[in-house]
Parts: sequence; structure tokens; C-alpha cells
Amino acid sequence: MFGAMLPGVIFLGSMVISVTGYGADAVVLAALWDIYVIWFLTSIALLILPLVLVYFVRRDMFKEFIIFEAGGMGIFAPLWLALTTDMSGVSFTTLFTQGVVGGIVGFGPSGTIEPIDVSNIVLVPLLAASVIFGVYILRPSFLARYSGRTELPELTALKKSATSPEEELDAEMPGVAPPVATPDTVADLRDLLVELSTPEPTITVILSSGIATVPDLVSTSAEQLASIAGMDRRSAEALLIAAQKKLWFGDI
Repeated sequence: MFGAMLPGVIFLGSMVISVTGYGADAVVLAALWDIYVIWFLTSIALLILPLVLVYFVRRDMFKEFIIFEAGGMGIFAPLWLALTTDMSGVSFTTLFTQGVVGGIVGFGPSGTIEPIDVSNIVLVPLLAASVIFGVYILRPSFLARYSGRTELPELTALKKSATSPEEELDAEMPGVAPPVATPDTVADLRDLLVELSTPEPTITVILSSGIATVPDLVSTSAEQLASIAGMDRRSAEALLIAAQKKLWFGDI
């Protein structure tokens, strides 16, 4: 919501300054230009200042904040621009035919601050790209991948000082040793792989890799099995799923 409302505040301020200048004399227009320059710089500050504050106050949510602000602005800035253009008394269709006249503040050849026009040839693709960019970064998958909060240093230190999972497991199940490979376990594993229609060369490679018990097989990841047996990941996953079903439901 913040990202959606921010361009509204910026464009509404610009619209008010623009409407005030209708029919005004040169003195008023010069004063309004000075006000517009100040508002233009203020708009840049409005975009940057919240990011700076969040970075220093709540750094753990900085990535989330910047994604939502940029995404909200990307989607809603073109809508606010069209709306405020209409509200100022000029049809928003002029954005597609004429662009924006004097919409950007910049330095002229002589070094003075001057208004700069934005051609429709530049503006229209820019607005379309803005919407596409906003929709892209606000996708749930993008948010889940890139907006994860940074772990607090205190939590990291606590994890390092905590007991490891292996130590906890040994404490909860004393005297329980991992499965030991024997000729019987190798035979059982071979029988299982044969039952699952695994090719003989693949069985040989698996047994030669050190996997010598059924628990060893089902505890191997699909990536590891694919690398060991020289098969694709999907085939490795299918083999592991079938082995797990046999282990859990086949009375092995």
C-alpha cells in the first residue's frame, strides 16, 4: 500500500502546482517553477528516505520493504500519472501522443535548472516496462525467494552455541547405532532393486558406491543418487519413492 500511495502523493503535488499556473502571469509562473523544483527534489527524498530509515531501524525487513515499495510504484505510478493528468484538465491520451512537457527537472547547457520534456516515444515504453516490472517482482515466488528476512546476529550466535542435532539424537536414543552393512543387507538391497525393475548395471553402480543397506538407499537424496547411478534426477526420484513405499508399506 505504501508503494502504491507514494507515487500518488508525488503526482498529486505536481498536479496542484500545474493547475495553479493556468492563466497566471510571468511572475507567478516563475514562482511556481521554483516551487516545482523544490517539490521535484522533495519527491526524490520521499522515495529514498523511507529506504534509509528502514535500513537503519529494521534492517531485517529491508529487502521486503524495497521489493514492496518498488513493486507498488511500478504498478501504480502509470495509473497515478494518467489520473492526475486527467484531473489537471488535460486528457491522459496526451501522454501517448505528446509525452510529458517539462516533467523532469535538469540542468541546461548553461548550467541553469530547466524543465526537460519526456517524449512519448520514451514515456510509453517506460510506463509499460514499469507495470511489467512491478507485476514481476510482486509475484509470490519472487517474494519467497528474495524477501526472506536476514537472520539476527543474536540468533546466529545462539544456533552456533546450541547442541548439534546429532548430539541431541544420541542423547534421546542412546545405544542406537546406524545400520551396518553385511552380506545379508546387500542381498536385501539387491532384491529390492531387482523388484523395482532397476537395470543390472545401475544396481552394480549403486552397490559399488557404498550404499549397502535399504536405509542407506532411502536416505540418499535424489541429486546424490542421480550422480552416483548416472541417471536423470526424475528417474532417481521415482526410484527413491518406490523404495520408500516398499520400506514403509511392504513389510521389509
